Amino acid sequence: MRKRSVLFPMLILGVLLPAALPVHGDAADVSATTIGIYVDAGAYPSCSSSAGAMFRWMGFTTRGVTAADVNAGAIEGLAAIYFPGGSSPPYIQNITPAGNVGLLAAIEAGMAFIGTCAGAMFAAEVQVWEGRRGTYGQLGAFRGEAVGPAPGVCSRPSGVCATDLRVTAECCAEKGAPETVRVTYYNSPFLRPDPESETFTLATYATTGDAAVVAQPRGAGWVLLTGPHFEWEAEPSWTFLRRVTIWILGLSEGGA
Repeated sequence: MRKRSVLFPMLILGVLLPAALPVHGDAADVSATTIGIYVDAGAYPSCSSSAGAMFRWMGFTTRGVTAADVNAGAIEGLAAIYFPGGSSPPYIQNITPAGNVGLLAAIEAGMAFIGTCAGAMFAAEVQVWEGRRGTYGQLGAFRGEAVGPAPGVCSRPSGVCATDLRVTAECCAEKGAPETVRVTYYNSPFLRPDPESETFTLATYATTGDAAVVAQPRGAGWVLLTGPHFEWEAEPSWTFLRRVTIWILGLSEGGA
């Protein structure tokens, strides 16, 4: 539940705008909060396992989720569902239209969707990969586009680089903490929200200024997308993402 708001400058599509940032104040036990980790085809095992370790480090409980679970609506009890990096076509192929409808309904009812890289590509209304636009089979939870690989971030032929993100939101930056966090870029996208949507740009690629971490309210739930891979890093990037996750789930820092 969004209680009240504070104002902070928010970067949307390169334009600095005043935005109301919801502030959560509900006390809750983080350890009693379960995040489902998608572990089926399309999710690279190293991404799934590293993400599980990351969320457990944050203090959350985790459980594996498959395409069959999503298609059957067997995602009860999850505060959030996480789709890791890997390859988005298997997500599109294996999660049925009915599964997408049910997942969207769960988000609208209060669950959070968290997606990284391929998970972010799948979540968007439109994914743009190497200039090719795709809409068929997209979850469409994120109102906007996921565009990859993000230009100007990594020049290596492998598409794998360490890169810095610039933290842009007061919700997720501790006073006195570094303004940037180091993450792993692996042919990752940037996020281009629909300009008519309520979008919170939480971090940008330091090299380009493009949105790298964004959050959108969706009904009673939230959609949180990261282009690059936090799960392959550690401090301080995990601390930043923990603050983001606690914020969208309406928890309190004291609950961990």
